[in-house]
This record gives sequence, C-alpha cells and structure tokens, in this order.
Amino acid sequence: MKVTVNPTTCIASGNCGKIAPRVFANRDEDDGFVSVVDENPPESEWAVAREAESLCPSATIHLVEDSSDRT
Repeated sequence: MKVTVNPTTCIASGNCGKIAPRVFANRDEDDGFVSVVDENPPESEWAVAREAESLCPSATIHLVEDSSDRT
C-alpha cells in the first residue's frame, strides 16, 4: 500500500491523524493540515489508513493498493 495526500484539498479536519497517527500527522500542531508520516505503512496499519481515507471529508487521502496487498 502506498499513501498519498493532496495538500491543496485538505480542510484540516484532523480526523486522519486521530484515526491513524502512525500514518498521518498534522503538518503543524496548530493548523491541522495533513502530512504523511509513513507512505508505505506496514500491514498492521492498513485498516486504519483505509478508515482515514473513507472518513476524509475532502477526499484528500488516496491509497494505492496492488494485488499483493491483502487484509
């Protein structure tokens, strides 16, 4: 799995950092905008990364999975 974000669409809801703190973080503690901590997270983080993607109100988070990515 590869994690990418589009920082121009981020509305700083902060959901991703709360749901998956090992994958996402705020760029700045005060602004809440997303940054990627681990663009190739271990399988143990895939479920929370998917949850963060699905809950992102601005569709800023994109996960690219290949056929070897299994859950």
